[in-house]
Amino acid sequence: MANCKTRTINEQMIWFILNSSVWLFFAVTLVTPALAQPVPKAEPSLWESETLTGDWNGLRSSWSEKGVDLSIEYHAEVMGVVSGGIRRGVIYEGLGQGTLDADLERLIGWRKLSFRVSTLWTHGASPSGKLIGDDLSASYIDAYDGLRLYELWFDQVFWDDHFSLRLGNLLSDEEFSASGYGYVLMNAAFGQPAYISGNTLNTGPAFWMAGLGMRLRYNPTKKWYMQAAIYDGDTFDDPGGNPAINQSGLHFHLSGQQGWLTMYEAGHLLNQEDGDTGLPGWYRVGGWLHTGTFNDHDGITQHDNNWGIYFAGDQMIWREAANDDQGLGLFYRIGGGPENRSKFKWVMDTGLNYKGLLPDRDKDIAGLGFVYAKHSDDLTTDHEMAIEATYSIQVTPWMTVQPDVQWISRPGGGTTPDAWVAGLRAVFSF
Repeated sequence: MANCKTRTINEQMIWFILNSSVWLFFAVTLVTPALAQPVPKAEPSLWESETLTGDWNGLRSSWSEKGVDLSIEYHAEVMGVVSGGIRRGVIYEGLGQGTLDADLERLIGWRKLSFRVSTLWTHGASPSGKLIGDDLSASYIDAYDGLRLYELWFDQVFWDDHFSLRLGNLLSDEEFSASGYGYVLMNAAFGQPAYISGNTLNTGPAFWMAGLGMRLRYNPTKKWYMQAAIYDGDTFDDPGGNPAINQSGLHFHLSGQQGWLTMYEAGHLLNQEDGDTGLPGWYRVGGWLHTGTFNDHDGITQHDNNWGIYFAGDQMIWREAANDDQGLGLFYRIGGGPENRSKFKWVMDTGLNYKGLLPDRDKDIAGLGFVYAKHSDDLTTDHEMAIEATYSIQVTPWMTVQPDVQWISRPGGGTTPDAWVAGLRAVFSF
């Protein structure tokens, strides 16, 4: 990824804090008529507090009771190539995110309406670009440097809770072919799958660039759902892929010229209702269509659109006790598209997730993942494969530390030597 150097890291940190404070100011001014003076509560000790900065003398709890929740997180990561790849070395990258969620029914009386606004601050060198040379991105926080508006949406639930309509600046990877048990893994391929990010224009509306859109979800029962969405076809607003044009996230441009991305998914929730005693699971099948212009790999032909289909499943296969979230889970996803215009002919990822693997470490999560991304037969490259093992340690309620190791075979699908990659990430909640 390219890096923006228009501000120093210290200046970016200041801007991130100021932007997060904007959401705080919004919350205060919005809820002032509804909130009474917060009642001071006994603060838990530093090691027991949910956040590093505590409850703000009861203010956070008071807001939450009225429907307003503010969260600020910072992800700090070092990642290095031990052997192979482009070259050996170590990089640092970071991610800050401030999010305000509001339940507008509790706050102002508008039934079943919720609101979110968030800001994102990404900075640091790219391990994939500088050290590894891989397509799939060894780190899911690898992004173009800058401070930007992230999500900004309203969500209205209606018709006896059977329908939900979401409008605004959205993320498709949060809702379509979403990562289930694979969320703990650090390789970006276990987040937004490469059969979407690598085959559509500029990855689609996903981390780290949200896009204008609308999503409609229908829940005929608590066990089944169907959803469809339409998004801005180019969140970068540049078909050449220059992220600087929409670096701030405030460059909103819609046109038929850059196309539209539509997505569709149907899913089944297994054993997740009150009273269900079986092991929970989540299965979904879906597809997407991008109406933009895509070049054929022959370098001559152009196609009016690109499309893809996928299947994904998550299933707990063993748990330690009834109605407990501790245990072993399995995830699996596969998808692909037409190889004459898609980079990836098909992509498959799978793995295991165990919460509470070690005695007295109930919130720690161990993860093991495998991803295979097959390039189009029309390209000179062949495939990329990655195997990852990770362990997320819950040090305190507000801090996790996560060591990680990855073996990346054929980075970029070509002749770059297989890379052994080691990483360490710490996540802080303020």
